[in-house]
Amino acid sequence: MWIETITIRTARSEQCDVLLEELSGLIRQREPSGLERIACFRNLEVENEISIHLFWNKEESRGRTAHGQFIAGRFARFGLIHHTLWEPSPCAGREEK
Repeated sequence: MWIETITIRTARSEQCDVLLEELSGLIRQREPSGLERIACFRNLEVENEISIHLFWNKEESRGRTAHGQFIAGRFARFGLIHHTLWEPSPCAGREEK
């Protein structure tokens, strides 16, 4: 499993609500294979920032996906985009259960 993260910092905090509504519509339209789940987060310290986490279970192509690039491209008009890839790593000698 690996995670593709798209973080958007908008000009105004109310734009985050619009983005989350638009994202829910996009999710219903497109369900790519290998996508295990999607989680959305709002930054507790920066009120105009949200982060979308795409959890993938396909190991053959661990890179920015067409789905992630579509979301990032679609939301770029709202503000700054940070599009990154993550893989699980042991944390202080503890494995996730």
